[in-house]
Amino acid sequence: MSYDHNFDTIRLNQLADQYLTDNNAKGRVIFFSESDDNSLDYATWSFPDGGDETLRKGGFKVDLMELLRILLMYRAQQNQVNASQGVVLIDGSTISVQWLTKDAAEQIRNSVYEKSE
Repeated sequence: MSYDHNFDTIRLNQLADQYLTDNNAKGRVIFFSESDDNSLDYATWSFPDGGDETLRKGGFKVDLMELLRILLMYRAQQNQVNASQGVVLIDGSTISVQWLTKDAAEQIRNSVYEKSE
């Protein structure tokens, strides 16, 4: 089976249709896997202007974490580059994912922690 380059986008759009139609929040979720099976190990939510609390309570967080687990495992199974870390960008009803090098993802995560101190 070959890698489907639209798989991420299709699944994220389905999630957006389910949860983000009336969303005003803007932020990102930086995620990592360090597991042998490439499942999701941790994620950092960053929504500087707030709004993420509604997303967390409404079931979006649980479903996004499950989708990230699926996407991480799929990319690893298909031997894709940067299969173990990235960032989900949320801007209102729009959602996308960027797959990053480990260094780039850690830099983004570190900048989030520096701003919160």
